[in-house]
Amino acid sequence: MIFETVMNGTFLLMLWNIIYFFYQNQQRNKKQEKEKAALKLQAVELEAKALRAQMNPHFIFNCMNSIKSLIQQNENEKSVTYLTTFSKLIRTLLNNADRKEISLNDEIETCKLYLQLEAMRFDTKFTYAVHVDENIDLKSIQIPALIIQPFIENAIWHGIVPRNTGGNVSLNVSRRDGIIEIVIDDDGIGREASRQNKSDSGLTHQSKGVNLTQSRLELNNLLQQRQAELEIIDKKNENGTAMGTAVIIKIKEELS
Repeated sequence: MIFETVMNGTFLLMLWNIIYFFYQNQQRNKKQEKEKAALKLQAVELEAKALRAQMNPHFIFNCMNSIKSLIQQNENEKSVTYLTTFSKLIRTLLNNADRKEISLNDEIETCKLYLQLEAMRFDTKFTYAVHVDENIDLKSIQIPALIIQPFIENAIWHGIVPRNTGGNVSLNVSRRDGIIEIVIDDDGIGREASRQNKSDSGLTHQSKGVNLTQSRLELNNLLQQRQAELEIIDKKNENGTAMGTAVIIKIKEELS
């Protein structure tokens, strides 16, 4: 009887030790997974910060090149107007420099200023239009800063400028089934022709901003658990001739 009691006690102790061992091991694994997740998130945040830091100098450099071009062409009055508009843009960029995200309203205003600048630079080279659904509260929607502007820049420099006959760029913001849809549309030469003609045309302007933006959007999805999508459409007519490019950014509207 005593032997059985001792054996039972020993068995229960062994069972308890086994259960405790597995529990401790499970807790250690959970802790390690949390640490891994935290480190991964930190790495993503640092990468996003690095990409964000690259956007402003890239953008400013391109604007300064435009000012330089106007001065070289002795367009003094236009240069002064350009600089005035550019200073407003710089003020906006500085105000948003340390912010991970800004309102869609601020981003749209930045895009309007940029379109004004480039319209001055190229004079009658292209026309532009901005249309926003009046039922959308732009100030309540948060997006990464300068997430739209690089696609507008790309449409102008790689779509419209090589065409030599002018063109149109439009920015449209609408809502559909709880999704905010941002469309940058141009009737330029199209991406394929742009790639083929870039080296021959002597066009040295690079689309680095677009590559940075795509990476930033992907990282922002991870950080904010946002369901933002990016789609680029090569527009063609029924004969397969390029009719320009449409860039669509879709952002799921967050419920308050």
